[in-house]
Amino acid sequence: MAAVNLIGSYNYALVALSVLIAMLASYAALDLAGRVTAAGGWTRAVWLLGGASAMGTGIWSMHYIGMLAFVLPIPVAYHWPTVLLSLLAAILASVIALYVVSRKKMGASRAVAGSALMGAGIASMHYIGMAAMRLPAICQFNSFLVVLSVVFAILISLAALWITFHFRDQKMGIGRKKLAGAVVMGAAIPVMHYTGMAAASFTPSGMPADLSHAVSISTLGTAGITAVTFVVLGLALLTSWVDRRFAAQTLELQEEKLQRSEAYLAEAEFGASIRSRALRTAKRCCNGSIQRTAIGWSNMSRRRCAKEGTTSSNSESCYPTEQLDRSMG
Repeated sequence: MAAVNLIGSYNYALVALSVLIAMLASYAALDLAGRVTAAGGWTRAVWLLGGASAMGTGIWSMHYIGMLAFVLPIPVAYHWPTVLLSLLAAILASVIALYVVSRKKMGASRAVAGSALMGAGIASMHYIGMAAMRLPAICQFNSFLVVLSVVFAILISLAALWITFHFRDQKMGIGRKKLAGAVVMGAAIPVMHYTGMAAASFTPSGMPADLSHAVSISTLGTAGITAVTFVVLGLALLTSWVDRRFAAQTLELQEEKLQRSEAYLAEAEFGASIRSRALRTAKRCCNGSIQRTAIGWSNMSRRRCAKEGTTSSNSESCYPTEQLDRSMG
């Protein structure tokens, strides 16, 4: 008798929550990409690792909530070391994504290579997470749907890299383009996940599940994962906003200082021009006054000499201007 596959169903509230988390993670990616691009030195490395951790947590949470949304008629537990490994895969994929989009230029070859690595990381995260399931059943995969999910992961990664690269402007606030990019990315990312879930089928097994290092996730646990994800992404966005404000204030202070320096330089140049003009005017006035005084003295001397009957052309008393010229020389 052929084994009958277990029929699962979806909790659509959790499905909607997973899509919402994907959109929030996408918005955080757009925002954090701007900070990584604007930073330099060790600050850049801090933003890259911190941003990738927040972004990876968001993507991982979306996939994990999506897995919890799939309800089977048997108890399911999760091997927590494998779950952590899937989280590391998500963070690694996010490191690749933020590194690629933070470059000054993103050519076709870099975009393709980055999307292939990022897509492989996301696909690895998904199937490692599936491997963490502990249940009394055998999981089998449809090869075609598995390949299709990986192709979707790469194509979605390529679209995500393109959107993030073009909307990464750190000066851009909560604008329509940024929100639209986050919605598109957030809607596309779950496509890969639910395609991968559709590739899996579960057949009951007579063997009990290995529950060593495994934990069951209750409704409270799902709420806790959701809350932690929102807190992590919220803190990342808040930190990015504060850093952007500080950067804007620093830029304003630098521009104000530059304007003051330019104004002081212009004032100094204007003052120097005024002083130079005044000096030239005073010099011309002084020279003119000396010449008028010398001419006046000469005329007075000639009239006196003519009155006294002095006729000697060599008489210095009759030509005071010559004395003045010799004294000035």
